[in-house]
Amino acid sequence: MKIYLIVLFIFIGCFLSYSQNSKFILWNNALVKCSEIENGSYKMDYKSKGLLNSDTVYKWSSCVFKKDSFDTIFGFHFDTERTINQITDMYSHFGDYFISSMKGEAKVFQNREAFKELNSIKHNYDFYYPITDFQNSEMSEIDTTRLQFIGVEKVDSYNTFHYKYIPINDSSDEIQILNSQFDFWINKTDCIPVRYSIYYQIDLSGDTLEQYDEFNLRSYSFNNQSNHQFKTPDFFVKNGIHLSEYVANGNEYREKLVVGSKVPDWKIETSKAQKLTSDNQSYCLVLFDFYYQSCYPCLKAIPFLNKLNKKYNLDGKGLLVVGINTIDPVDERFYEFIRKKQIEYQVAISKNDLNKEFKVLAYPTLFLMDNKGILIYSSEGYGEQLEVELEKRIVEYLKKDKLLK
Repeated sequence: MKIYLIVLFIFIGCFLSYSQNSKFILWNNALVKCSEIENGSYKMDYKSKGLLNSDTVYKWSSCVFKKDSFDTIFGFHFDTERTINQITDMYSHFGDYFISSMKGEAKVFQNREAFKELNSIKHNYDFYYPITDFQNSEMSEIDTTRLQFIGVEKVDSYNTFHYKYIPINDSSDEIQILNSQFDFWINKTDCIPVRYSIYYQIDLSGDTLEQYDEFNLRSYSFNNQSNHQFKTPDFFVKNGIHLSEYVANGNEYREKLVVGSKVPDWKIETSKAQKLTSDNQSYCLVLFDFYYQSCYPCLKAIPFLNKLNKKYNLDGKGLLVVGINTIDPVDERFYEFIRKKQIEYQVAISKNDLNKEFKVLAYPTLFLMDNKGILIYSSEGYGEQLEVELEKRIVEYLKKDKLLK
């Protein structure tokens, strides 16, 4: 009798183990299937909510693609149409061309400098990455020992296995991730991930912010587009689209302003209803802080800038501190950010291209200049050494003008 019980227990154990492991066979097959896709077409819709946005943005996209291991920017060629807020744009990439078209106007990226800039903004173009760029997608980087099987679910007309992955968050990161979760829905029929979503909840300098993205494949066909003729500049011209070459901000733009040089003339209106210009202000020194609202080091700099403003303003004769944000829209959230972060110095509200004129390449970037527009000090990023060096320069100049003893 004992031997039968032992055999029974072994059988049950093996069955349970097989049943549990069988739930992940589809996941492993999906990894293989996605890695083997070389070309194809798909239609998808997706929605996203940014960290600082309360509204969800809905988008629709169709794409034909072909992978190219020699392509150093995207890793694949493509023709894509995308609709956001009832506005449709097209972007195409083949060989030495990347073309972005909207409202009858198209820009062509086709030289080394233009491609350098394209490489820094390529995340603005949306693709279904588990298919088009599997090796760099979240799906390929998952630790399968932490993968959870949620259940069998219906996604549109597809029968799917739903998997969830909750990564271990690194507490040493500057931006503290409170929660994060990746979800994937794999089509049982062909092992294609027909939906995936990414969720983050972070602590950004005391604020709890959330970001969410969900991508849905509505139709797809893979490994049958090898003969697709990708759009070239001629296509856009023949279709009446005005085509111009994208002029990269070349060496003149990339060379930073040099200490001792004259800064560009400027004219701004501030959140405190003041109009200030480079040739009409009473301060001995002016400090520009180029920032944007979700920039972590920018947020870290705010208390220090408040301190400088309070300590060295000297009744409007010493230091003028101005925060300049050319990225975020000037709306209620813009003013709420100023209130919530208790920004005491001036913040520019007039939209302009000062970030380009001052050759800003990173955030935050600070420029300290005298009342003749001569650059005294500049710095990118934020750190304790910045505080020491910048305050030292401010004190030196205020003493020189006999505003400090």
